[in-house]
Amino acid sequence: MIREYIHEKMNQEIETISGHYMFYKEVRLLFNNREILCVVGCAVIDKSCCGVGGCGYALVPGYIISWKSKIDDRGRPVSEVEPIRDQSTQQGVNQLIKQTEIVNQVQFW
Repeated sequence: MIREYIHEKMNQEIETISGHYMFYKEVRLLFNNREILCVVGCAVIDKSCCGVGGCGYALVPGYIISWKSKIDDRGRPVSEVEPIRDQSTQQGVNQLIKQTEIVNQVQFW
């Protein structure tokens, strides 16, 4: 199943009810002879009644099928990706990302 990934602007804070988050880096990783899109970001919880905190994270939309092949109606680039469903592949990608990035969690589409 091919999905569209809309690229967000890097280093732009996105406000939430309890704080904010942002993406600060897009990485194209080579894994098992296929290229994978990984977006690295951080979240800060500073408006919550339960305390403050934060974390680094990586979002993995999937294998890159086409890179920034079109533009959406708001002027953002759009890539086509194939989500990674195989759990052993997810574990390998998770391990690779955690070796190279400072993140607490890796989320797959």
